[in-house]
Parts: sequence; C-alpha cells; structure tokens
Amino acid sequence: MILFHVRVHHSVKRFVPLILLLGVTAMAVRAQSNVPSYAINSWIHYRESGIPNGVGESEGSAVVTARALLGKDGNTTVELTTGKLDSATTPPGSFAYVRFSPLTPSGTKLFTQYFKNLATPTGYYRFMWPSLYRGEQVRMLNYVTGFPEDDAVTVLTTVKVRPDLAVQNLTFPETAIVQQMVNIRAHVSELNGDMGATTACMLAIDGNAVDQANSVYVDAGGGVTCEFSYAFSGAGTHAIQVTAANPVPGDWDMSNNSATGTITISTDNAEHGTGIFLDSNVNSPREQSQTYQVAYQGATVFSYASTLGSSIHLQGASTLIQDYGCTGNTSAVSWQLPVDISYTEGMDGAQQIAFTDKGLNAVGTALAVVPFPVCNSTAASVVAQYGSTFVTDHFDYIGYLQYLDSAGNPLYSLQFAGVQREAGDVTYFSQGYQCSWWNNCSNPADYYAWNTSTETKWGTLLPLGSTWGSSIAAQDASGNTLAANLSAPLTATLQSNVQPSSCVDIGPDSFGYTYHSCSASNYQTTVTSGITAY
Repeated sequence: MILFHVRVHHSVKRFVPLILLLGVTAMAVRAQSNVPSYAINSWIHYRESGIPNGVGESEGSAVVTARALLGKDGNTTVELTTGKLDSATTPPGSFAYVRFSPLTPSGTKLFTQYFKNLATPTGYYRFMWPSLYRGEQVRMLNYVTGFPEDDAVTVLTTVKVRPDLAVQNLTFPETAIVQQMVNIRAHVSELNGDMGATTACMLAIDGNAVDQANSVYVDAGGGVTCEFSYAFSGAGTHAIQVTAANPVPGDWDMSNNSATGTITISTDNAEHGTGIFLDSNVNSPREQSQTYQVAYQGATVFSYASTLGSSIHLQGASTLIQDYGCTGNTSAVSWQLPVDISYTEGMDGAQQIAFTDKGLNAVGTALAVVPFPVCNSTAASVVAQYGSTFVTDHFDYIGYLQYLDSAGNPLYSLQFAGVQREAGDVTYFSQGYQCSWWNNCSNPADYYAWNTSTETKWGTLLPLGSTWGSSIAAQDASGNTLAANLSAPLTATLQSNVQPSSCVDIGPDSFGYTYHSCSASNYQTTVTSGITAY
C-alpha cells in the first residue's frame, strides 16, 4: 500500500506487500542494547539550510536571538530570547522594553512601535503583528536586564513563513500474517522552504498509538523517512495512521500532518516476491507568489512582489523474496549463518546500483503467542530467526518463521530476504523498529542514519526510464539460496494543486498605514511508480 497525502498526491492507491517480517513478541523479550555504529543521535541536526534567525550582541555579555514567523492566518509571531529558541532551559535576564521597526525593501524604517515596562520573568518575550510579509526585514532595539551590565541589544531578522510538515508516501504491505512484523514507512517533507521543524512521527493502529519516532527534524525544503515496525495480533482489516505530531516551532497547516490507510491481516500470504519503485518529484515547479502594497493616507509608500519555488524529490525502492506455506508445501528452512546478499538495481537494463553485503548474521528465539488459526490448525508458539543491516543507501534483512501447534508440531514456515532503499536525506528509527532490529528494547533513544554515504540531499536518485529492474540473491553458509530477478514498467502521473490568488486588506493602523497583500501557490508533483509481483 502506498498512500500520498491529498495536498500533494491524489493517485497510486494500491500497493503490494513491501515487507513481511517476524513476530514482535519474540523480539520484545530481549532487552539488551545493540545500537549500531551508523546510528546518529537526533539532537544533531543533519542539515540546517533555512533562513537563519537574527542574532545581536551587546558590548557587555548579553546576546539576543530573534525570530519572526508568519502564519497562515496572516499574523506574525515575533520572538526574542537571551537563550536558545525552542529550548526548555530558562533563558537568563529579562526584557525591560523592545523598540520594533519594520523596514521597507530599501531599508527605510516604516514606523516604530514601543513595548514598554515589560520586566519579563525570563529572558524571553514574544508579540504578534498583523501586517508583515514574507522576506521583510524587521529591526528591534531591546533593553535587557539581569546581566553584569544592563545592555541595549539591536537585532535584525527576516520574516519567514512557518514550516509546513506534510506526511507523504505512506508505505506498508497490503496484506500480512498474524504475528508477523510489518515495516511501515512514512516520508515527511517540509514544504515551505524557509525553516526546518522538529516533530514526533506517531504510528496509530485502529486509533491507538502503538509506536513513535521522537525528535524527528526535517530541514527547510527537505524530506526524511520515518521507519516503524509493528506486529498485528488479530486477523481482519486494520486502520493505519502516521502523524507528524506537535511540530516545533508550530506548523503552517496541520491538515496535511497525517496520512491513513488500511491493511488486511490473515493467515495467507499474497505473493512469493515483490519489486517496488517510487519516485515523487515536487519540482514542476512548486511555486508560491506574493504581492504586498503599503499606502499612507491613500498614497502608495512601496510595493513588493516575490515568486519562490523549491523542489522536493523522494525516491525509494524495495525488493522482497519469500518461500512460505504450510508444512509439506514449502521448502522454507532456517538460515545457516552467515548469509551473503547480492543486489543490483537499474533502469532500462542499465545497472545503476550493485553491491554484495557479506556475513549477515541473525538471532533466533521461541516463545508462546496468543493462539491463532493457521493451516487448518491452531498456532500456539513461534520460532523466529532474523537479522538485518542498514548500510547507507539500503537496508538488508533476512528471516525465518515457523508456527507450531500446542504439541510442538510445525504448521507453517516462512523464509525471506530483502533489500530496501530508503527515501529522503535520512531515516529516523522508531522505538518499535529499534526493538525489532537492534534488540534495543529496554530504553530506545532517538536516532537517524544517512541514506547515502555522501550525505547527498534526497538520498540516492536514479535517472528515470521506462522500466525499473532489480535482482537479489541471498546465500547462506550451507549453500541454501533465495534469488529472483524483477522488473516493473514505470508510469508517470502529474498532479497539480493550484490555490488561486487570495487577498487581505489591513488598516489603517494606528500609524495611518493600510496594507494590501495577495498570495497564490501552484503545487505540481510528478509521481513515477512501478510494481511487480510473482
């Protein structure tokens, strides 16, 4: 299943199984930590390419940081701090007064507004202003107290629009088996391009929160992957929702922060193997335009117009091969370790990616589960073997599952191997993912990994053609092999979301000015996708 958020995407609703993995309960019993070396703490931002905040220093020890964020309602929140914005640490000192002056494009002061007798309890002050525009410069003279010397600090900052996080390209299997792990991927983009934001990627199943990735930072005009893992304990149709929750410093439009879909859980698999390719390119162009006019006593003081565009390019792929079935109807066996995985990927017969990852190991375990029907009997326990490695550009995984009845007789077996190429700059790993793949269940923290070894924006991007192809071969120490060659014709679909010009008039204000502003946007997205199964 692939789901695109309605603001940017409107098609490609059906998807074949992406990953069918192993029982979550079996993995949760191990509490030891095994955080891999490629994992990076999320407090380290992978990139900061937006418009910087204003910073001013006094001749003494005071430093003031300023930020002006324009909201969708037309109001701008102006924030000043002697510490760090969006921090839980109390900033030092106090603001006594603030002198606020918006500037014309030529740098001339338009007017001055005084905020007096403040005596703020901490070194933080904020106010709202209704008549600023994107890209406008504002100057503030701030008098701060509580330092070795009371200081006057001047700060110049640029008005920028609030970040707009959108959950896009929600990807998960169309079907899976009871007690098998399902990997769910959500791509989160920042659409406005002025500044990044930090959010929590939340996974909800049937309306209940079950997994999350915290401290997910998305750079201005950037995109990342949130990777979840979850096992379904009951058959039937289940609702899946991923949300970019509680964005900081606040979101432009919360209506596009979630994406939803449904998955069918049963005791039957769908295909032996699947190949999936997806390319989503918001670059045809993605454009915002703005006009702004200021008048005083009926005479135009100045006019301003701007057109801004940015690109958001996400591309990912997945290849999965499986051998499964009821006892006597499958050749699935447990892997004899270690396992080598060889993989290629390309376009129109030209190989673009090729690698061999050697020595992939796995861990086995067994435990009882809530009984569920399978192969005309009832499964009472699961034997699971699994292993994985996340190498920049791709994620390799292997596994073996066997369901047993209450007497220990085997009922059903599944053996699989797969390679998955992630989309976006980096991938953030949820708590469930860390427990499933890293054995880090007792105290999972917040981590991400780069999606390319060169830290290239958007990760690995293959040049598009008419047919995508991949090959995979997994061989264990005893010579047991799973292998397949897959190809899928690609289809490109163009979606457009045009928001016509809308205008707002403000004033006259207390200074005698009137303001007329208009904005419009044109979001065009080319989605190129291919699916194959056998």
